[in-house]
Amino acid sequence: MQPGPLPSTDVSDEPSGPAGPLRCGPTPTRLGVTETRPDDPLAVVAAGPAGAARRDVLASLLGLAPGMLAVPPGSWLLVDHARVPTRAAYVPGYRQPHAYAPDQSAAGPALARPPRRVELTVAEPLLRHFTVVDTPDTDTLGLAGGRVLLDAVGRAGALLFVIAADQAFTAAELHLLAEAAHAAAEVFFVVTPGVSGWVPPPTGRPGAGSGRPDGPGARGRVTSSRRDPAWTDGTGASVPAGSGGQVGRPPTRSTQPGGPVDPWPARLPTEPHPGDAADPGGAADPGGAADPGGAADPGGAADPGGAADPGGAADPGGAADPGEVVLAAHRAVLLAAVPALAVAHWYPARPDDVGALRRALVGWAADEGLRRASARSPVLPGTHGRVPVSPGAEATGWAERLDRQARSRAQRIRQHVALELANTHLRVVQEIVFGVGCAGLPQLLDRELEALSLLATAQCDEAVRALLDDAAGRVLGAPVPEGVRRRIGNAVRWGLGDHPVGRDLDRVLLVTSTAGVAEMAGAGAVDAVSGYPGGERVEVLPPVAVALSGGCWQHWRSLGNDDPGGARSWAQRALREVELELTRDISRRFEAVRRSLGAVLSEAVDHGILLA
Repeated sequence: MQPGPLPSTDVSDEPSGPAGPLRCGPTPTRLGVTETRPDDPLAVVAAGPAGAARRDVLASLLGLAPGMLAVPPGSWLLVDHARVPTRAAYVPGYRQPHAYAPDQSAAGPALARPPRRVELTVAEPLLRHFTVVDTPDTDTLGLAGGRVLLDAVGRAGALLFVIAADQAFTAAELHLLAEAAHAAAEVFFVVTPGVSGWVPPPTGRPGAGSGRPDGPGARGRVTSSRRDPAWTDGTGASVPAGSGGQVGRPPTRSTQPGGPVDPWPARLPTEPHPGDAADPGGAADPGGAADPGGAADPGGAADPGGAADPGGAADPGGAADPGEVVLAAHRAVLLAAVPALAVAHWYPARPDDVGALRRALVGWAADEGLRRASARSPVLPGTHGRVPVSPGAEATGWAERLDRQARSRAQRIRQHVALELANTHLRVVQEIVFGVGCAGLPQLLDRELEALSLLATAQCDEAVRALLDDAAGRVLGAPVPEGVRRRIGNAVRWGLGDHPVGRDLDRVLLVTSTAGVAEMAGAGAVDAVSGYPGGERVEVLPPVAVALSGGCWQHWRSLGNDDPGGARSWAQRALREVELELTRDISRRFEAVRRSLGAVLSEAVDHGILLA
């Protein structure tokens, strides 16, 4: 099937006239940290590599058994407050959530595919302040999964990154943390004991790997998937190295005036300097036993004051806490790559003492909640009252301009979608041949489609806001206040169904095992596709939703379908069908918005006031 010809867009769309320039920015071309809205609920998104005991940290924080937080690989977990504990799984292809039990042998319906998210509600007072969101392991996310995670962090407001003592930051994790640091998100770090306890990873540059040996007994991540940070892979974070390959230590205090001071210094007094030998006890100190001065050296073992040397092994205060030493080492390595995280808080994982972390999270929630409440006006300007129409509204040619801009923006988004799907096809083929293979194809493609859905939704929302602001500004003769924009948007949303092209826009596109695309309409079906739903949507259009069906998931997970050539051919046909369906859906959406918005503004021009 070949797509039809695209409408002509040779007419300039440069804004002019009394309404002035467009107030909305350009169409987003990539998914990243989403700007937090005042209406978004507070949440803490937990992330980290496999083997870092992230589930144990969250269980200690919430006072739950770790088994209660178990979800299928690749699924998100949302833990919220409720008097009655519940657990529900939201699976693409279903309109209603399913009861879910962590014990797979328990009675209940069998799920054809892993859910996008599992919602757990418990009576934990901490959850009155914020929602806790657990995400898949960072070493399984890939490029698309990292974008989805950043989108959730932006809307939630805080990131809790958990890493083990013998693990090192990878290039992908540094990129994720750098993106979060340059946004308004608050970042917290928790370091857990490794396989050998509080032992730091081998000395090296951040991102070189987990520092754990390969093999069935290794608890760390697969080292074949860890990339050298010297090649930042577009992370935007360079890793400066000092002499001997050691990473220089940045200052511990915030560079912002009045900023908070991190409770864990970048270098403890008993921690070896990067230029020293690896002995933390000071045996290789110039004043130590190996010094040419011998035992009589002032800093040596025979020195009367040597025992009190803070760098010696006989420190009167005893050796420093190994957990704090490892934590400081991780912090120093991270700040060498991402200096913007100097104000982030670091905590060692102690199951019997999570009070400091709880207090920090509650304090952040109180401050962030106050900030969002202050940014949200109780009554938006223009929510009530008479809104007159400009006397010269008809002379502005707003209707013709709306028609041109709607077609132009729809074409631009279709082009972005086609480009994203082409890049997705390249990544999928690469993973089939050199990575996860056929068995990992469903999870890989499903995550790519989730990221594509979020990007297309953001592009459509931004374009519709620009259309509404420009057309309404020309009709009203002034910039549109937020309250008036909400009134017009609600009227446009209600009017979408008045035209056949605008009906059933809230639908899900499901990729089938035959490389086709099936449809499922309904708000419940769309909600089941979201990994992190966030707050209530106030946009005109429903979100774009694409996912893999349960039958497709089972098809490629079966043992008999291990043909890389067949998988590549299937992926090409499936992505082509997704492109055709998405381009048609985007055209329908903007045609429906054009008609509905045109009807609302035409009534306003005819009556002289806004009727919405």
